[in-house]
Amino acid sequence: MAHVRSRYLEPLVKQGLSHKGIVGVFGHRQVGKTTLIEGLTQNYVTLDNTIQREKANQIPEEFISELCKNSDLLPAAIDECQLAPPLFPEIKDYVRVHKKPGQMILSGSVRFSSRKAIRESLTGRMLSYELLPFSVSELEEKPINRLGIDLLQSKDFRQFKFKPAKGLDRHPTATKYLSLGGLPGICFVRNPRDRKDLIESQLDLILDRDLRLVCDTDIPLSQLKILVRLLAQNQNKSLNYTEFSRKVRISTPTLKKILTGLEAIFFIRFLYSKGNETKPVLFLEDQGEASYLAGGRFDAVDDLERLAFAHIRVPFAYETGLTYEISQYRQQGRAYVPFVIESEGKGLGLICSLETRPSLGAIRSAASFKNQFPNSNLVFLHPGKEVDVISADQVSLPIELIL
Repeated sequence: MAHVRSRYLEPLVKQGLSHKGIVGVFGHRQVGKTTLIEGLTQNYVTLDNTIQREKANQIPEEFISELCKNSDLLPAAIDECQLAPPLFPEIKDYVRVHKKPGQMILSGSVRFSSRKAIRESLTGRMLSYELLPFSVSELEEKPINRLGIDLLQSKDFRQFKFKPAKGLDRHPTATKYLSLGGLPGICFVRNPRDRKDLIESQLDLILDRDLRLVCDTDIPLSQLKILVRLLAQNQNKSLNYTEFSRKVRISTPTLKKILTGLEAIFFIRFLYSKGNETKPVLFLEDQGEASYLAGGRFDAVDDLERLAFAHIRVPFAYETGLTYEISQYRQQGRAYVPFVIESEGKGLGLICSLETRPSLGAIRSAASFKNQFPNSNLVFLHPGKEVDVISADQVSLPIELIL
């Protein structure tokens, strides 16, 4: 099919299956988990199927026994596995008895850490991987772009030989990316009306089923939709829970519980601040959904920051054995670095600007950041074509180079 692409996560999943009994693949609904795992097994079931789901919940021991009875068809794959919590003690017992690697692939649209019964059954028994929405380079079927890792680990940017960039206005895939997003079931649909219908039906499923699996709330679907539209419009702005609570008419404690649930189902992601401005911000996981929900209420700097969020984390998420944390650095009334990636004692800060040469405010933010994170590098991202090495640990780059 024209919309099928190789996924950067696939080699990690194969490697995990080679030495662990259970491997989990998790992520946003419609991010491509099913296509990925169906390519790794001949023995696939989905609990979105009513008959399979009822069997998994009512007779889980028999369900697992039948699924795994033919060793030639392992790994067995269970999609949307979070819909049958009674399965997990049986899975735990199965891998206790059958100790060979590559027994089972589980996939789902809910973080297992958010469901106590599942978490307790599989702690230490499963390797978990998150599948992110497509990046631009993944859509274009190019090798993974490791520039973010190289920038973080570099001691001197002058050693780089940066490839020429076209500039964002001449990059057709990138210019479409923010409106179409990276969910394969939606981003390849070119008819705007069809795409709208698909997004709306997906939102109904996410908010009226997935969210309620991890968040005990009776807030009506219509009110939840008002909330997610407000979240999309306020991406990367300090979370004012009181203001949100007033606008959506949901109490602050309930609002916080719902936001935690939305992160647990991969709909949003919090970024916490490392400066004295302590309120977190959030991004929607898929920027196509964000554009749809926000009604296009983003300016040029917003778009740069949305592209940076969607892409700079990709090589870190898919690098074997690399742990990382992404946050912000904000000082009240002074410094602002929207993305700070820390890994193995090193840091990388990214500041987005429309100008090739950083402004005085951006330079001051960089100086404050470097003072707080002395073992870090700093990158100024802009939409143009020029590359400018400002110092050994600061460089001005077109954002196209990290897509």
